[in-house]
Amino acid sequence: MKIKSIIAATFVILGFTMTSCEYDNYDAPSYVFSGQLKCDGENFPFDSNRGLLRVFQKGYGKVDGGGTGIRTNDEGHYQQLFFDAEYKMTLVNKALPFELPDFESLGAGKGYDSITYHFNSNVTQDFEVRPYYKLKNLNAELKNGNIVATFNIEKMTNTVKAAPKIVKTRIWLSTSSLVNSGIKCTRSSDVEYIDDTTLQVYIPLSEYRKKENFIDNYRTYAFYRVAIELEGMNEYFLFSTIKKIENLPVE
Repeated sequence: MKIKSIIAATFVILGFTMTSCEYDNYDAPSYVFSGQLKCDGENFPFDSNRGLLRVFQKGYGKVDGGGTGIRTNDEGHYQQLFFDAEYKMTLVNKALPFELPDFESLGAGKGYDSITYHFNSNVTQDFEVRPYYKLKNLNAELKNGNIVATFNIEKMTNTVKAAPKIVKTRIWLSTSSLVNSGIKCTRSSDVEYIDDTTLQVYIPLSEYRKKENFIDNYRTYAFYRVAIELEGMNEYFLFSTIKKIENLPVE
């Protein structure tokens, strides 16, 4: 009886192994989808801590949080591997401070239209972005123990919807060139925007030295980035490019 039990168990294990191999024996995704967010021919700065593009397949449902996200970096570049299959691509169902003409809005809270792709070769696709405002001429300096960032804004006129009000300015500091909304060293300031073209935001240098933000930080430089928050859009902001300030005092 023991011998029969051992033989039976062996066949069960072999059968399970063969079945597992059969199910796992698929080619890895090999087709590259890549591209760049563009605004007036230039790379569009983005918050790499947030998702933007999502893909899903027929039968799996186009629902909030469903599908697969495509990571977009701080310079607005994205790249993802796909299987030889048909996919639909859309945007996250969030209030965004910009418009992408390729993805028409279906209405507040209803998401965005989708584009169908069948990946049987590599695909490069850039997407035009039309922000409600542009951030320009960013500069920062140390004043009275604060890092003060000053920048200009330009209200755009080529969007379908009218530009919402600017309600906050924000700044982030980092020890590396990776600067996004996930960085803990940050400050914000309320704005009463009345068509001003110049805005400011500051953060105490002491925040950059706090061990809660960065351990043993004696660097004489910092990477920084600013953004503006628009009314009704407290998750996605309009970001500047990443810049560096140097000659910071250590003490």
